[in-house]
Amino acid sequence: MELHVRVSLALSVVLLAANFLSPPCVPGQLAGHYIGAATGLENGTAAPPGFYGTFFPVVERVDELKGPGGNTIARPNINVVANMAAYAVTTQKKILGGYYGLSAIFPIVNTRFTANLFSASAESAGISDIYFAPIVLGWEKGNTNWTVNYGFYAPTGSFDPSLALNPGLGYWEHQIQAGATYSIGKPKLWNTSLLTTWEISQTRSGDIKPGPMFTGEYSFGRRFDKYQMNAGVAGYGYKKLSPDSGTGVNPLLAGITDRSFGIGPEWKYTNLKWRLGFDFRFEHQFAVQAKTSGGVFAMSITYLDLTPPPKK
Repeated sequence: MELHVRVSLALSVVLLAANFLSPPCVPGQLAGHYIGAATGLENGTAAPPGFYGTFFPVVERVDELKGPGGNTIARPNINVVANMAAYAVTTQKKILGGYYGLSAIFPIVNTRFTANLFSASAESAGISDIYFAPIVLGWEKGNTNWTVNYGFYAPTGSFDPSLALNPGLGYWEHQIQAGATYSIGKPKLWNTSLLTTWEISQTRSGDIKPGPMFTGEYSFGRRFDKYQMNAGVAGYGYKKLSPDSGTGVNPLLAGITDRSFGIGPEWKYTNLKWRLGFDFRFEHQFAVQAKTSGGVFAMSITYLDLTPPPKK
């Protein structure tokens, strides 16, 4: 029973690294690499010792462009499809009492954009910015799990500031995360979690530096089928903490910060005999300002190769 719970928690190790740029004339800020709805149930827990390989496709469907006051200024047709290969290792080594691990994500992004308002269409596809986390720490005590990690995005994706759509964002970015998962009651059937993500960007070509960004993701679920299944609701809140800066900022966008929220259902299933884990999640976005709005569908298939604990 306890092993199923811990492996189910491990599936939240995968982070999202998809991204897209807003089309011309949209009054929005520069996007960050991390997208709300990247994680869900039990996202405040690091994986137990072992190796994890994940295929993680994400589809973001955009049907509205929101202005700074939340008003709808256009209804385009934008589809962002990100197919990611994620690899994570948690070792038996402990640092500050927590298990040490590391992870990497290699995303391939395909973006399609059509809108009668702009009388334009565009498509962009290719390898996006690679994410690497050299520090992933996880602790467990009683009914509570904690995780803290640091990673960065390298501008490996193709980027041309003269194009409306690009696979990459064109700048380095630091990412710091901290979160916790709490299993309610002695049977540990009900669970809730919170994961915070902080993005600190470097200057992009054209002398534009995106402002720092914060994302808080939460979940509430219940385990079924001898702890192999976890189902519930997940949501997020995102806010850019300060406006973009630099001489390249469009005067029409100066001083603007964007925000968005999302919520929706999630279902997870782990089978130790198959060494596989599955995760399906959909979140509808709302209360959006100076940003695209729509919905995010994410799924993942994870191969689990757990490391047995050392003999005492």
